[in-house]
Amino acid sequence: MRKTWTITAALALALAGATAEAQYYGRGGGSDNAFRFRVGMFTPEGDSEYWLDNEAVFGGEPEDLEDVVLGADFRFGLGSRLGLIVSGDLFEGEDELAYLDIVDEFGNDIFHTTSLEVSAITAGLVLDLTPPDSTVVPYVGVGGGYYLWTLTEDGDFVDFGDPLGPSIFTTTFEDEGEVLGWYWMAGLEVPIGPQWSLFAEGRWHNAEDELSGDFAGLGDLDLSGRQISGGASWRF
Repeated sequence: MRKTWTITAALALALAGATAEAQYYGRGGGSDNAFRFRVGMFTPEGDSEYWLDNEAVFGGEPEDLEDVVLGADFRFGLGSRLGLIVSGDLFEGEDELAYLDIVDEFGNDIFHTTSLEVSAITAGLVLDLTPPDSTVVPYVGVGGGYYLWTLTEDGDFVDFGDPLGPSIFTTTFEDEGEVLGWYWMAGLEVPIGPQWSLFAEGRWHNAEDELSGDFAGLGDLDLSGRQISGGASWRF
């Protein structure tokens, strides 16, 4: 959570400086098509059975997986304010966990690492709320697409089904899948020339899939979460 607020503050300062620069330039004569590059933080929501069980046994919370997200967009202009946006995003977060109430024979914690990787390929519509030659251009958008994910747990675990009593073993559990999901977004773009702009935006992703493979029977995996990012846009 602290990392998210740090990123937000940094983006706010960057946009404040860019706004002063934009007083002179503007992009009123630029094209409606653009490439956009983004970097920020993604924080999983984790509102599903798997995450609730994980918290009860290991004390881990989904937001502990918060980490960097990278993204790129292509915006195809459908008019002076409306555009079609095709996006790709990549996130991977990990967290080290230990059983809350169980230790090994020497009194040491029993650790494993949980990692979640999510790649999103989406398309949607984005609407500028002010004319393109404005000093600051707020925008909103909505879209949907495919969310490809991989969940891994690697380390030491306890086998409670051992006839000789609970025993510790080392292994890797993994599952992967793809599911349809959707998102909405809101942001601010600050032109710094006829072709270049800086922007900051927030997105909320919503997707959920059923676990199988090594995690069969553990319910659904919530892939939803909030994304705060910023970057540069090049119109051509």
